[in-house]
Amino acid sequence: MATWLMKGEKPQSVFAMTATNKPDIYPKVDDEATIILQYPKTQVIIQASWNWPVSRKDIEVYGVSGQIFADNSSTIRYRLGDNAQEQKLTDLKKESPNDDPFTLLAAVVRGQITPQDADLSALQNNMVVMEILDAAMKSAKSGKVIKLK
Repeated sequence: MATWLMKGEKPQSVFAMTATNKPDIYPKVDDEATIILQYPKTQVIIQASWNWPVSRKDIEVYGVSGQIFADNSSTIRYRLGDNAQEQKLTDLKKESPNDDPFTLLAAVVRGQITPQDADLSALQNNMVVMEILDAAMKSAKSGKVIKLK
Protein backbone atom coordinates (compact mmCIF):
# COMPACT_ATOMS: atom_id res chain seq x y z
CA MET A 1 0.00 0.00 0.00
CA ALA A 2 2.82 2.40 0.84
CA THR A 3 4.47 1.89 -2.54
CA TRP A 4 1.12 2.48 -4.24
CA LEU A 5 0.45 5.62 -2.19
CA MET A 6 3.94 6.87 -3.06
CA LYS A 7 3.25 6.22 -6.79
CA GLY A 8 6.04 3.67 -7.08
CA GLU A 9 8.73 5.80 -5.47
CA LYS A 10 11.41 3.84 -3.65
CA PRO A 11 12.19 4.82 -0.07
CA GLN A 12 15.62 6.25 0.68
CA SER A 13 16.19 3.69 3.42
CA VAL A 14 14.68 0.66 5.14
CA PHE A 15 15.06 -0.44 8.76
CA ALA A 16 13.46 -3.58 10.15
CA MET A 17 13.19 -5.51 13.40
CA THR A 18 11.77 -9.02 13.67
CA ALA A 19 10.98 -11.35 16.55
CA THR A 20 9.48 -14.69 17.41
CA ASN A 21 6.95 -13.84 20.10
CA LYS A 22 5.14 -17.19 20.05
CA PRO A 23 7.89 -19.81 19.72
CA ASP A 24 5.50 -22.54 20.86
CA ILE A 25 3.32 -21.87 17.78
CA TYR A 26 5.94 -20.55 15.31
CA PRO A 27 9.21 -22.17 16.45
CA LYS A 28 11.17 -21.72 13.22
CA VAL A 29 10.06 -18.33 11.91
CA ASP A 30 9.68 -14.72 12.96
CA ASP A 31 6.04 -13.96 13.75
CA GLU A 32 6.42 -10.22 14.22
CA ALA A 33 8.07 -7.51 12.09
CA THR A 34 8.27 -3.74 12.18
CA ILE A 35 9.61 -2.09 9.03
CA ILE A 36 10.36 1.62 8.74
CA LEU A 37 10.59 3.18 5.29
CA GLN A 38 12.11 6.65 5.05
CA TYR A 39 11.15 8.82 2.08
CA PRO A 40 12.36 12.40 1.52
CA LYS A 41 9.29 13.90 3.26
CA THR A 42 7.45 10.86 4.61
CA GLN A 43 8.01 7.99 6.99
CA VAL A 44 6.06 4.74 6.68
CA ILE A 45 5.78 2.24 9.53
CA ILE A 46 4.68 -1.28 8.61
CA GLN A 47 3.61 -3.65 11.37
CA ALA A 48 3.31 -7.23 10.20
CA SER A 49 2.36 -10.05 12.52
CA TRP A 50 1.10 -13.61 12.68
CA ASN A 51 0.49 -13.44 16.42
CA TRP A 52 -2.36 -10.94 16.71
CA PRO A 53 -5.63 -12.40 18.00
CA VAL A 54 -7.61 -11.13 14.97
CA SER A 55 -6.88 -10.71 11.26
CA ARG A 56 -6.10 -7.08 10.41
CA LYS A 57 -5.88 -5.51 6.99
CA ASP A 58 -5.99 -1.81 7.80
CA ILE A 59 -4.02 1.34 7.10
CA GLU A 60 -3.67 4.75 8.74
CA VAL A 61 -2.46 7.75 6.77
CA TYR A 62 -1.57 11.07 8.42
CA GLY A 63 -1.19 14.07 6.13
CA VAL A 64 -0.47 17.75 6.52
CA SER A 65 -4.06 18.68 7.32
CA GLY A 66 -5.91 15.44 7.96
CA GLN A 67 -5.93 11.72 8.53
CA ILE A 68 -7.57 8.68 6.94
CA PHE A 69 -8.20 5.29 8.49
CA ALA A 70 -9.11 2.42 6.18
CA ASP A 71 -10.41 -0.09 8.71
CA ASN A 72 -11.05 -2.76 6.06
CA SER A 73 -11.84 -2.99 2.37
CA SER A 74 -15.28 -1.39 2.72
CA THR A 75 -14.95 1.27 5.46
CA ILE A 76 -12.96 4.51 5.54
CA ARG A 77 -12.93 7.10 8.32
CA TYR A 78 -11.35 10.50 7.83
CA ARG A 79 -10.90 13.84 9.54
CA LEU A 80 -9.66 17.03 7.93
CA GLY A 81 -8.23 19.50 10.45
CA ASP A 82 -7.85 19.45 14.23
CA ASN A 83 -11.35 20.63 14.99
CA ALA A 84 -13.18 18.73 12.27
CA GLN A 85 -15.52 15.91 13.14
CA GLU A 86 -14.63 12.46 11.90
CA GLN A 87 -16.53 11.34 8.79
CA LYS A 88 -17.20 7.74 7.83
CA LEU A 89 -17.72 6.11 4.45
CA THR A 90 -19.12 2.58 4.48
CA ASP A 91 -20.15 -0.12 2.03
CA LEU A 92 -17.38 0.90 -0.37
CA LYS A 93 -17.21 -1.53 -3.25
CA LYS A 94 -14.65 -1.94 -5.99
CA GLU A 95 -15.88 -2.29 -9.53
CA SER A 96 -15.13 -5.42 -11.53
CA PRO A 97 -12.51 -6.58 -12.36
CA ASN A 98 -10.79 -4.91 -9.37
CA ASP A 99 -13.17 -6.53 -6.88
CA ASP A 100 -11.52 -9.96 -7.08
CA PRO A 101 -7.85 -10.88 -7.67
CA PHE A 102 -8.69 -13.76 -10.02
CA THR A 103 -11.08 -11.65 -12.09
CA LEU A 104 -8.37 -8.97 -12.28
CA LEU A 105 -5.76 -11.53 -13.39
CA ALA A 106 -8.11 -12.85 -16.08
CA ALA A 107 -8.80 -9.31 -17.35
CA VAL A 108 -5.06 -8.57 -17.60
CA VAL A 109 -4.31 -11.89 -19.35
CA ARG A 110 -7.17 -11.30 -21.80
CA GLY A 111 -5.88 -7.78 -22.54
CA GLN A 112 -9.06 -6.14 -21.25
CA ILE A 113 -7.07 -3.89 -18.93
CA THR A 114 -3.44 -2.84 -18.71
CA PRO A 115 -2.10 -2.11 -15.22
CA GLN A 116 -0.32 1.21 -14.83
CA ASP A 117 3.19 1.10 -13.32
CA ALA A 118 2.03 2.38 -9.91
CA ASP A 119 -1.08 0.15 -9.66
CA LEU A 120 -1.16 -2.22 -6.71
CA SER A 121 -1.01 -5.29 -8.94
CA ALA A 122 1.48 -3.91 -11.49
CA LEU A 123 4.83 -5.59 -11.99
CA GLN A 124 6.74 -2.30 -11.55
CA ASN A 125 5.03 -1.60 -8.21
CA ASN A 126 5.70 -5.10 -6.96
CA MET A 127 9.36 -5.01 -8.02
CA VAL A 128 9.78 -2.01 -5.67
CA VAL A 129 7.91 -3.94 -2.95
CA MET A 130 10.31 -6.88 -3.38
CA GLU A 131 13.32 -4.54 -3.14
CA ILE A 132 11.88 -3.14 0.10
CA LEU A 133 11.26 -6.62 1.53
CA ASP A 134 14.78 -7.74 0.57
CA ALA A 135 16.24 -4.67 2.30
CA ALA A 136 14.01 -5.33 5.33
CA MET A 137 15.35 -8.89 5.65
CA LYS A 138 18.94 -7.62 5.39
CA SER A 139 18.24 -4.90 7.95
CA ALA A 140 16.61 -7.28 10.42
CA LYS A 141 19.57 -9.65 10.12
CA SER A 142 22.27 -6.95 10.44
CA GLY A 143 20.45 -4.51 12.75
CA LYS A 144 21.41 -1.67 10.40
CA VAL A 145 19.56 0.75 8.15
CA ILE A 146 19.73 -0.29 4.51
CA LYS A 147 20.00 2.52 1.97
CA LEU A 148 18.26 2.04 -1.39
CA LYS A 149 19.51 3.47 -4.67
